[in-house]
Amino acid sequence: MNAATVQSRETLCPGPEAAGERLDLFLARSLEGVSRKAVKRALDGGQVFVDGRVVKRASHLLAGGETVRLTVERSTAAETVIEPQVVFADEHLLALCKPAGMESHPTGSLRPNALDWVCGHLDQTGGGRPILLHRLDVDTSGLLLFALDGGANLALARQFSGREVQKTYLALVTGHPPVSFSVANHLRAAARGRTLAVRSGGQPAQTDFRLLGRGATFSLVEARPRTGRTHQIRAHLAGEGFPLLGDELYGGPMLVEAGSRSLPVPRHMLHAFRLSFRHPCSAEILTLTTPPPEDFLAVLAVDPQFQEIQRSLGSAHPA
Repeated sequence: MNAATVQSRETLCPGPEAAGERLDLFLARSLEGVSRKAVKRALDGGQVFVDGRVVKRASHLLAGGETVRLTVERSTAAETVIEPQVVFADEHLLALCKPAGMESHPTGSLRPNALDWVCGHLDQTGGGRPILLHRLDVDTSGLLLFALDGGANLALARQFSGREVQKTYLALVTGHPPVSFSVANHLRAAARGRTLAVRSGGQPAQTDFRLLGRGATFSLVEARPRTGRTHQIRAHLAGEGFPLLGDELYGGPMLVEAGSRSLPVPRHMLHAFRLSFRHPCSAEILTLTTPPPEDFLAVLAVDPQFQEIQRSLGSAHPA
């Protein structure tokens, strides 16, 4: 251990959503300031206990509901915390831009989560009690919508269940997909945190895709999911041979290159760009948009062919 780390005792309670996930991956994503190497050292050293038993296998699969205790090296270096930004708010609903790395709701990890953040924000502003209406993966950035009263929750939940809410995502993908394509299949949860396409037994899932720009080795696409399954866009793109940049779980590359330029990809490059729905009280159509964050634009900037669209995305008005 060097001067930049301390020994930290941690207790985690993985929820049902962690079922089938590798123990090392769960620990790495749940513990801020803890590297994959530090997790491996803790496992190799017999410092990780699952329900009171020592576990040394990094590939140990969680069932969900266990108690995980460990002693691990944690970095003491100061980290920049990106705060969510409120995009729209009135007495009935609130929309924010969730940064990558933030959970949508409490999961038992040490990561911050958007629901608790909104609760704190409303405590300061005197707003209502938030109800999360949908979710984003922890490393997906973009728009999250909350109802602030029972009536708004009921009206908006009906729109989501009736597939009336139009959701638009921006995705940076490997290779060169066609100008437009759709994927319709059935998806179910699989081992190790993945979502798997199946012929029977899963839930119907459909996503429409449109090409926005092609670069030398990767492309920018718009994704419009018609259903809301876990990892739907990620699984659909990977299944078509165009995994998201940075999506290690589904085979996406962790380094992007264009000519002599290259850049490590810090996360899977998916951003919830636009939501369109009827206001729960006025029935007015609301269309909310938030530009991609700096890490998304930085990856896009690796290829000069995206220069113009990068500028337009930065102002939240894509070409």
